[in-house]
Amino acid sequence: MTEETCNEITLVSAEERPDLIPAFDELGAAVWPKFIGGDEVIVKFWNGLFSESLRRHQFLVLGRDRYGNERVLATSNSIPFHWPEPDDDTSLPDEGWDAVLAGGIETLTSGRKANALSALAIVVSPDMRGSDLAERLIANMKADARHHGFQALVAPVRPTKKTAYPLTSFTDYMAWTIADGAPFDPWVRKHWQLGARIVKTAPRSMRVSASLSRWTEWTGLRFPVSRPYHLEGGLAPLMADCEGGTGLYEEPNVWMRHRLEDTDR
Repeated sequence: MTEETCNEITLVSAEERPDLIPAFDELGAAVWPKFIGGDEVIVKFWNGLFSESLRRHQFLVLGRDRYGNERVLATSNSIPFHWPEPDDDTSLPDEGWDAVLAGGIETLTSGRKANALSALAIVVSPDMRGSDLAERLIANMKADARHHGFQALVAPVRPTKKTAYPLTSFTDYMAWTIADGAPFDPWVRKHWQLGARIVKTAPRSMRVSASLSRWTEWTGLRFPVSRPYHLEGGLAPLMADCEGGTGLYEEPNVWMRHRLEDTDR
């Protein structure tokens, strides 16, 4: 993809600007819950996204502050992977985000040909919320998928407002709609408005298993008895096991598939 500028905002890949690779983690740290960084798949494979072969699929939105200094306003991450059955949406893995990140790295290292692109993350600087940067980055992912001849663009989407409804099951929450029938969740709705459709739930999209002392470091909570605990920023409860001294968090996401062509089903 080539660099493009629109209204003083520039979209550039990490391949074009490898000096800005640290900005992906810096911006993400301001948005993601701390405990997500304890996902073993992220620990093992995240940096692989910035290898020479995958940098071209990682993008940054650049702008300038009032003094003319360059700023990273938003980032997006995606990964090509081999999807054995791209005509069967239900074959997308229940392990969602973790599976596609690990599978994409395995596709690359094994030399297998990737035939699909999966979104992994779009992060917008908090002071740029309400802008059209997320829409631009989703559109750019679609263009990236078409440019490289992939058959599909999919995304294990993290419903952003589920955190505000901890007593509601994920299944019930995902069934909610607004007056015009669009999905209730604003991030799911954004993908839906841009042509994506909900395929299935990925019930174990992210998995974090760690000692309870580590969970206390991440969350500030203490766990006096074995039971489920609500986490700020979590989409599912933490299951604390005091006898074993461990806590397990398994986060559900929802698989969505974007149209790449008018004829794409």
